[in-house]
Amino acid sequence: MDLGFLRPLYETDAPVASVHLDTSRATIEADKKIELRWRHLRKELADLGTDEATLDVLEEAVGEGRSRSFGDHGQILYASDGRLLGEYTLSEPPSQDRVLWSSVPDALPLVVDRGRYLPYVLVALDRVKAKVYSYDGVPDPVPVSEKHFTGDDLHNIDTMGRGGPGSRGGYNGDFNPKHHPVETWRENTARLAEIVREAVAEVDARIIFVGGDDEAIAYLRDNMHERRKLTIPIQVVPGGRGGPDAEERLHRSAAEALRAFVADSHDEVLDEFERKLAHDQAVRGTEPTLSMLSEARVRTLLLGAQREDEPDLWGSRAEPILVAANPGDLDDPEKAFKAPASALMLRSAAMTDAGFVEVLQHGEPASENGAILRFPRQR
Repeated sequence: MDLGFLRPLYETDAPVASVHLDTSRATIEADKKIELRWRHLRKELADLGTDEATLDVLEEAVGEGRSRSFGDHGQILYASDGRLLGEYTLSEPPSQDRVLWSSVPDALPLVVDRGRYLPYVLVALDRVKAKVYSYDGVPDPVPVSEKHFTGDDLHNIDTMGRGGPGSRGGYNGDFNPKHHPVETWRENTARLAEIVREAVAEVDARIIFVGGDDEAIAYLRDNMHERRKLTIPIQVVPGGRGGPDAEERLHRSAAEALRAFVADSHDEVLDEFERKLAHDQAVRGTEPTLSMLSEARVRTLLLGAQREDEPDLWGSRAEPILVAANPGDLDDPEKAFKAPASALMLRSAAMTDAGFVEVLQHGEPASENGAILRFPRQR
């Protein structure tokens, strides 16, 4: 995952309030419950020293945006010095409501949630019509775009074409009526393929999910990979066109397939991590990772989402990439501050253009940390 989207959260010299709140909306009492949760969190932030202007701007944002949608979800808010730095909806409610008032934002729950999604394109098609949905890498049931396609069928073809009645081209006397439907369907999917390519480019999709008519899918696959114009995978999932039930099944199947694809992507990075450990191109554990972060040598930061007994580390106000277990290891110990380990490590990674991957063990959150390096360690 590219951590560049976190950078605006670090554009302040003042302390930052981080709010993780359950904003699920499944009953008519949801608004009242959210209000009560926020009231307790506001008091907790006030007791920690948060200024009134920051508390007020947070209150205005609680439960707004995508967090107003129906269903189970959460919200993360960041604010500082009376200014809202960021508002994000989580795909699942946080395990518990929590706040932090610190020199750095508490970003681990946000990047973990984002890391469980990838941008993708979903196609529902038959031999004449199709719908193409583009989704970016955030947990939102609403697509970035939805395009409808209608190709040619046997009722709107030039009757004096190249192959005789019912054909699309010029007449040449060699028309075989059995071949005409196949030609039409292939031409439809060739035109559809261009729309799908545009959708892939729109969100920088990592995978295409497609459901519907088997033969139309085969033609689309041929057109998508023609001349190596597309290198991302195309995966067939149940469902397709044919009414609300078929399309609902398609979207549900795509969501399940995406989770499996993301898990496989995590496993690939963790396999790479294990291989690179043997060649001094990776480090395992918090302590070795800190020095690599401070030297801007981390290519991919690996953190587990299990936060029980998470330690505090020391950071620098002047040098955001520096992070250490002891203040004396920083350039200016007098200006050092303490914050949760993950918050400081993510700030360092984001400011050095490092990536992020969640560490999972058998599909469950772990507590292990490590890093894949940009170049081997020197012995």
